[in-house]
Amino acid sequence: MVADDGETSLRARKRRRTQDTIADCALRLFEEKGYDAVTVEEIAAAADVAPRTFYRYFPAKEDVILGNPDGRAASAAALSQRHPGESDAEFVTRAMLAGLIAGDPERTARSYRLIQSVPALQARMFRLMWGSDQQQFVDALLEGTEQTRDAELRARVIAHAVSDTLRIAVTWWLQGHQTGTLADACGKAMSYLSEAVER
Repeated sequence: MVADDGETSLRARKRRRTQDTIADCALRLFEEKGYDAVTVEEIAAAADVAPRTFYRYFPAKEDVILGNPDGRAASAAALSQRHPGESDAEFVTRAMLAGLIAGDPERTARSYRLIQSVPALQARMFRLMWGSDQQQFVDALLEGTEQTRDAELRARVIAHAVSDTLRIAVTWWLQGHQTGTLADACGKAMSYLSEAVER
């Protein structure tokens, strides 16, 4: 028997509530005890789930902070459609920013603060940004173009320039105690990059 849309939606909502509960409990424990001192077992107990349930939602402890399925989905959705008159840099910026600000704003800010304070999380995020996550932006820029070495180099330069600029903007925003919105900070940083390139 195939479940109807209502049952499917209910399961999805229950799954999301469990995921959010685990993430909230993990963030609270990380902030109270320090990231390295917290175990998966402690997070699971705080969320009132079994450790095996934790692993159904998050492959590892760091994925509570860095997994961000909302961010990946938001970036993918933004990459699926170009806006009229949009430059390649603007296209990539819009897609990356969509991923950065997706989800609950408070949880996002708390996650970024943890990343800034934990070298292991910074290293993992760096690998993600320069690895598979980065490739989706390069692929989007190359779509519909002649696949040449120069085209790939151009796409990688744009993607990495934008990602590094936004990374700096996030750090600056956190160090400024989240004055204004993250989107505003990223927009300002990108305006400085465009200004520098045009000179």
